[in-house]
Amino acid sequence: MSSIKLKFDEKNQDVLIWNGQVVMSRTEEAYFQALFQRLAYLKPDTVLEVGYGLGISAVLIQEHMKPTRHDIFEIEKAIYQDLVRFAEAYPSVHPYCGDWKQSAIDLRYDFIFFDPFDYIPSGQGAEKDRADTAGRMKRLLNPDGVLCHPHFGDGDIPDLPSFTTIVVERLKVSPIRMADETSCDDVAIVFHQPVNERPSSGS
Repeated sequence: MSSIKLKFDEKNQDVLIWNGQVVMSRTEEAYFQALFQRLAYLKPDTVLEVGYGLGISAVLIQEHMKPTRHDIFEIEKAIYQDLVRFAEAYPSVHPYCGDWKQSAIDLRYDFIFFDPFDYIPSGQGAEKDRADTAGRMKRLLNPDGVLCHPHFGDGDIPDLPSFTTIVVERLKVSPIRMADETSCDDVAIVFHQPVNERPSSGS
């Protein structure tokens, strides 16, 4: 399971900056608060979270969803240490260090929250990358499970192969500090559900 160790330009409880890019900042908190409040009704028993960052989403998943098992993958070693400390306070949290794509995950989840930072681009096109990720996610979800990710901006939300897309709400929040240091106050609460092909009945 490959992990990486990076030298951050800035790393504290409010911001992560690496190579001149904002990996995550506390300005995302209001959006994530709205997102997990709106999706709390899903009440997932098992949750997979990809990308720990500042731990904002992990705290809110615990607070609003209260899963009995909450697996979190973090690829960067220093951030993983933050995750280990977080897990000590939450018995349902299981921390994993490394690339989720290279890990032998043998569970199926009710809810996946996918928010990794792309430290090492795959080298393949965005379309192929999205299709590859969607295929892996579908294999990790229960048939009626939900895949969720942040969506910044007021543009179209890309569909994922073999998933339906549900836009729960579009809203404005206090300005979020983006990777390139622009700001964004348009966001969407969105999730995807796997399309389960059922054999057609004979006529």
